[in-house]
Amino acid sequence: MRPDFNRAIRIDFQGAKITSDLGFLLVRGIDERFQIIGPRQDGLEDLRSPSHTKHSLVQMVRQRVYQMVAGYEDCHDADYLRIDPALRLAIAKDQQVGASQSRLSRLENDVLGNAGGLEALDDAMTRGTDTRLRRKNTKRLIIDLDSTEDPAHGKQKGVAYNGHFAQNCFHPLFCFSSEGDCLRAKLRPGNVHAAAGALVIRPMVERYRAWFTLFWFRGDAAFAKPETYEYCEEQRLTSFIRLPANENLAKLVAPHLGRPVGRPPKSGIQVKIVDLCYQAKSWSRPRRVVAKSEWHRGELFPRIGFVVTSSRLPAGKVTKVYNGRGMWKTGSRKARTPCIGTRPVASGSRLTRPGCRWEFWPTISST
Repeated sequence: MRPDFNRAIRIDFQGAKITSDLGFLLVRGIDERFQIIGPRQDGLEDLRSPSHTKHSLVQMVRQRVYQMVAGYEDCHDADYLRIDPALRLAIAKDQQVGASQSRLSRLENDVLGNAGGLEALDDAMTRGTDTRLRRKNTKRLIIDLDSTEDPAHGKQKGVAYNGHFAQNCFHPLFCFSSEGDCLRAKLRPGNVHAAAGALVIRPMVERYRAWFTLFWFRGDAAFAKPETYEYCEEQRLTSFIRLPANENLAKLVAPHLGRPVGRPPKSGIQVKIVDLCYQAKSWSRPRRVVAKSEWHRGELFPRIGFVVTSSRLPAGKVTKVYNGRGMWKTGSRKARTPCIGTRPVASGSRLTRPGCRWEFWPTISST
């Protein structure tokens, strides 16, 4: 068997030198086919002297990402993986060993870990997503924004107790397309509000404005803030945002809470969806709110949810569109597997290495 990216490589099962991580070659094949990592070196500045360089920047980035995809998150793993034949072939170092732990640590801290490096890496990573979005050839981009927890230990800068998750953690923010492409991942301190930095979508909207004619934004109740609505309206983004229940909304929906007539469906859930016009005190004007009440078999009171939207779709379609946002959480759960995020190594008072690893997340989700 021969991988497509290098037909000189032949895989057999005759013994001799054996690797338990043959998946490195599969990852390289995916990387080559979709140009996930290769184009990204253009946006990263390598300040090293070429005459004293044994490993190119793209080779080290590949080695770091491939290790994380394979579950080897810690840089220390590089000291024994660098001689692995599959990894050496995958990063085009078949005649030499890969980079050591110290070199990869310098890559994260000195080349990529500063503010300029993180910005360049973020821009470079986004270009890989651009290729996949172009191939889909759709007129609409759906942006899902949400946060999650990244449990952490030690005295790292940014680690704090989060009452919602009841643990010490970072509180990263994720931005996904509806198809699961990670558009951006931003590492934040553990004690920030879930919606802090929500306007991270601003540069993405500007970037993709020429490619898409329609933009839909979906977010949970944490993003139900006037500034979010106003930004979406100014930039012509159709928003679907869950609205927390309150006393005034309860009064508005009360006349519509009669149990639907007729025999309940096999699922045992009867649903009623209505349109409301609502204006909170902090809002500059009234907005459309869709209320959905569900009557579950054996329960005395209905379950009620609200979605504030600028869409003109029928009420039933609005709730269906909003409910589709749950797909992103599958991707965010992967970020908390051993691939990335579960063991950020303390590096004094700096947030460079954990921050750098979260900038790698769009690449890891791609592979």
